Amino acid sequence: MTSSADLLALQEIDLRRDSRRALIADVDARLGETEELIAAREGIEDAEAAVQRLRRRQKEVDDLAEDLDAKARPLEKKLYDGSVRNPKDLGGMQHELDSFKKQRGKLDDEGLSLMEAMEAANAALAGAKSEYEKIEAAWRADQAALQANRAQAEAESERLTADRDARAKGMEGPVIGIYEKLRPLKAGRAVARIVRGLCEGCHISLPTHLVQRVRSGGTIVQCPNCERILVAG
Repeated sequence: MTSSADLLALQEIDLRRDSRRALIADVDARLGETEELIAAREGIEDAEAAVQRLRRRQKEVDDLAEDLDAKARPLEKKLYDGSVRNPKDLGGMQHELDSFKKQRGKLDDEGLSLMEAMEAANAALAGAKSEYEKIEAAWRADQAALQANRAQAEAESERLTADRDARAKGMEGPVIGIYEKLRPLKAGRAVARIVRGLCEGCHISLPTHLVQRVRSGGTIVQCPNCERILVAG
């Protein structure tokens, strides 16, 4: 005959197994990349993109400077080698050369600014990589710990399932049926002790005759209020 004490022992196993399964579910939810890790990687990508933009602009500036130099050299040669004597032509060439030099000066200024910006961008990239490495190391350690906890909880859950199956095997169908029906409705606690005349589940005072029936152990008795299966405390 299945007693309420048997059901209480079964409940203890079920509650421990529930806690292991909850731990496994929590670990599964935490496995994988975190928002912090993703953000750190995106920080590297943003910093790399900034460096690439500056490099492209530096090349553009260098190409423009080379183009201006290529245009200015023949003008300077003509101005100073005496091959051009017409004052008007010389004036026009000088004006054009001055324009090239002015543009070249602006490009030189931008080049210096780009060098400073590139230095800052490379420093930011190095910082982003260093931060990512630190976050990734902590993340990997955390993932390893989570995996270890999961494996342990899985092993304990399997052991508890075997214990539960062995204990429930000889229990009466109708009695275990009541227990199984109540468990999901009562947050896993289908069985409640009687403590100082009160139902431990809902804390109502129980009639004396009902408490006596529970203590006699002759039959399964349920709380008249919460319907949990009562067991003598």
